[in-house]
Amino acid sequence: MKRIYLIIFFIFIFSVVYIQNSFQTSAENYLLPDNKEKHFISAKEFFQSGKLTGYTQLKKAKINLQQKLLYKDLKQFIKTNVNYYYYFNLVNIYSYPNTSVSPNRQVYFYCSIFNNEITLKYKYIILDAETLKPIAIGKGHSSKEKN
Repeated sequence: MKRIYLIIFFIFIFSVVYIQNSFQTSAENYLLPDNKEKHFISAKEFFQSGKLTGYTQLKKAKINLQQKLLYKDLKQFIKTNVNYYYYFNLVNIYSYPNTSVSPNRQVYFYCSIFNNEITLKYKYIILDAETLKPIAIGKGHSSKEKN
């Protein structure tokens, strides 16, 4: 009887170790892995090169952000560079991170924000700094209530 319990115990331990190792392995197999040690030109230089496609700044934009950063730092960068009103409205950019991108992957982030008494518009693109392929593209629009 003790032998059966011992066998069940070892099977349980083996299963837990196997499941834990498979989770760790899958978490490290990103489609876009860590590249924080590589060197890429700045976001401003890339923007000026004319190679940026799929994005243009809004005319008369109040804010134009251009930054090369690690993917994991995107939320904090937005929070630091815009006031709470904009941060709240840009929630789609940072709330749903792409799980196939390593947090330590370098990206280019471009965001343009237009704001007046009637409307708020924004558009953004997140590009992988190495492949130059878009990770996320989006835009938003909201109307302000008149008092």
